[in-house]
Amino acid sequence: MRAPVLAFVFLGSAAVAPLAAQRINLPVSRQELETRVKADSNDPAAHYNVALAYWNEKRWDDAERELRSAAALDGKFAEAFLALAYLPYARRPKLWEEELDDRVPKEWEKPIEESDRNYRRAFLVNPLVDIRIQAAVKPGRSALWDLFGSATYDLFYQAFDDMAMGKYEDAHGRFVRYEREKRLAGPGTGKIPMSFLWFQGLAAAHTQRWDEAIRKFGEVMDRAAEAEKKAEEKDLIRVPLRTNEYRYFLATFQQAAGNTGEALRLYREVLEKDIGVYMAHVQMANIYEGQRDYENAVAERRRAVDAMPDDPSLLTDLGLTLGKAGQLAEATQTLQQAIDAAPRDARPVFWLGLVQVQAGQKAEAKATLTRFLAMAPARYDKQIALAKQRLAGL
Repeated sequence: MRAPVLAFVFLGSAAVAPLAAQRINLPVSRQELETRVKADSNDPAAHYNVALAYWNEKRWDDAERELRSAAALDGKFAEAFLALAYLPYARRPKLWEEELDDRVPKEWEKPIEESDRNYRRAFLVNPLVDIRIQAAVKPGRSALWDLFGSATYDLFYQAFDDMAMGKYEDAHGRFVRYEREKRLAGPGTGKIPMSFLWFQGLAAAHTQRWDEAIRKFGEVMDRAAEAEKKAEEKDLIRVPLRTNEYRYFLATFQQAAGNTGEALRLYREVLEKDIGVYMAHVQMANIYEGQRDYENAVAERRRAVDAMPDDPSLLTDLGLTLGKAGQLAEATQTLQQAIDAAPRDARPVFWLGLVQVQAGQKAEAKATLTRFLAMAPARYDKQIALAKQRLAGL
C-alpha cells in the first residue's frame, strides 16, 4: 500500500539505461560506525547509521539486520521503517519495473507486501519522515533526458529528485511552477498526477506551509476516494495508501497549523473508519496533554496501547503521561511494563527513575537511575546529565 511513488519513469525496453542510484553520504567511515554501534548497542540511531554504510557497500543482509535492530529498539523510528520498505528495491533494482509491469516473481511477493507495511508505518509514525533514503534506491536520470533536452525534466521530474535529496524548498518551488504552467495551459492538458499532489503536499509540509499542505492533501483524499471507488467496481486497481490514511495526514497538518479542534475531529473520523490507525490515538493524546487535559490524554494513550500492543514505546508514552497526571503508582507500574517489554530501551528506565524520585522512593530511584547510566546511548547527554543530578541529590 505504498504512496504513489511515480517519480521514477521507465521509458521502455529501448530506453537508455538510467544512471545508478546515489550513494549515501556519510560523515564517517563504516569502520567508525561499526565501532560506535558496538559501544552504543542500545542506540537505534547507531544501528541505523551503520546500516546505511552497509547499504553503500551492497551488504544487504547486514543492512537489513541493523535496520531491524533500529526498528525493534524504537517503534517510532520512522526512517528505519522507510529504509526497510525500500530495501527490496535496493536488493533487486529491476523490481521497480517488474512491479509496474505486473510481473513480479513469486518469491518477491512477500517482500513487497512487507515493504508496503513498512512504508505505511513509516508515514503514519511521522508524515514528515526523512525520505532521502529514496535517492539511494530509485533509478537515476536517464541519458535520454540529455539527448532530447532537459526542460521537461527540470520542470517536473527534478522536483521529485529534489524531494528524494531532502531539498524541500527547491522541490516546492518546482511543484508550484509546474502547477502554474499547467493551469495556464488550460483544459485538455490532463489531470495533475496524484503522485505530484502527494509530494507537493509533503514539500509544503516540510517547509511548514501548512495551509497549502492541507489543501493538497484534501485533493489527494478526493483522488484516493475516486480510486477506491474504481477499485471496488473493477477489483483490479491497486490503491496505495488508503483514503483514511490521507485523512490522518490531513489531521496531522491541521494539528501542526494549530487547528487542534479540526485535527481532533479528523482523528476521530479516522478511528471511526479504522480503529487500527493507532497513531491517531497518539496524536490526540499529544493534543490533550498540551492542553493539560490529562484525563483524556491518558485515555487516548491507553487506546493506543490496546490498538498496537507490539510497540513498547506506547507504554513509555502512557507511563510518562500518568506521571504528569500525578498518578505515580500507575506510572511506575506502566513504565516497568515498558522496561520488561523492551529491556534494551533506556528511555522507560530514565522516566521510571524520575517518577521514583518524585514518589520519594530513594533506594529504588538510585538503582533505576544507575541502571540508566549504564545503558544509556551517548547521545542522550541531557538525560544523562539530569540522571546524575538526581542521583547526587538522593
